[in-house]
Amino acid sequence: MRFPRIVVKAPNWIGDAVLAGPLLAALRVHWPGAHLGVLARPKVRPVIERGVRVDEIEDEPEHAPLALARLLKGGDWDLAFTLSSSLGVAFALAAARIPARVGFAGGGRHFFLTEPVPEPPRSVHQIEHYLLLGMAAGVDLPRAAELVWHSTRKDEAEAARFLRAHGGRREALVAFAPGASFGPAKRWFADSWAGLGDRLALDRGIRPVIVGGPAERGEAGRICGLMARAPVNATGLLSLGGTAALLRRCRAFVSNDSGLMHVGVAAGVPTIGLFGSSNPHWTGPRGERHEALWGNVPCSPCYRRTCVPGRDYACLKALSVGQVAAAVSARVR
Repeated sequence: MRFPRIVVKAPNWIGDAVLAGPLLAALRVHWPGAHLGVLARPKVRPVIERGVRVDEIEDEPEHAPLALARLLKGGDWDLAFTLSSSLGVAFALAAARIPARVGFAGGGRHFFLTEPVPEPPRSVHQIEHYLLLGMAAGVDLPRAAELVWHSTRKDEAEAARFLRAHGGRREALVAFAPGASFGPAKRWFADSWAGLGDRLALDRGIRPVIVGGPAERGEAGRICGLMARAPVNATGLLSLGGTAALLRRCRAFVSNDSGLMHVGVAAGVPTIGLFGSSNPHWTGPRGERHEALWGNVPCSPCYRRTCVPGRDYACLKALSVGQVAAAVSARVR
């Protein structure tokens, strides 16, 4: 008997790639003997490497459907899932003559898919969105859709080395992720982060550690400058794997709705997600140890990158320092 060869085109965002983990796990359970490959862009490759075990990870040629089709054709795949909204990816799957092709039907992709699946509303969590694609191929839904993150020894050593160099090894730490690459409508204000850090330091003896990518160094610097006591600033200094290992050394994690929020949940850190323009029913942290706080004003969720003039980010203003501090305190008793 020949076991099937299955390829999954991973999402292009770090958080979405984390949320695709339960689908990969379900495929592994349903076809335990299958060769399971993942096609991923370089920035999400670390997510796939630390998630559900797969047999192969291919780097995706970006914005080059014909090159992607040639790559896929050489893989002799039987079944493909695309978790991307790209029309070019759906075209490449068809051009590669993969017999069974499953993905969401919108944006003209249905012309190139053998199993086009209507995308559910955003009241359904993103994890279930991806699992619906598995169901279209006959895969049973898992009883519990858990996120996983397997840190490497190199990740752990990187985090330990950072804390030795920057202090905080013996302190109670709570991580902050004040960035969100989508846009300012997802980013809580710098003075609010600073106020949260000062309150946690004064009331709980906690030292914040700020995490994020190189593009967020400026915002992290502004927050540090507003705080009475300097936090540990890891922004832009660690790899994604090293950041996840650092989060595991923290007692809790506060994050905007961002990729790092989902990494924190997968890494097992009690996570508090802050939501303004986006919808926690769609992308919020799930599980008893985690919580979504939503500035649920009448115009939210709008899913905009920036606020409509005149509304002045009312959803983010609705999230108070006291409310977030209370959620942290409930997790660090």
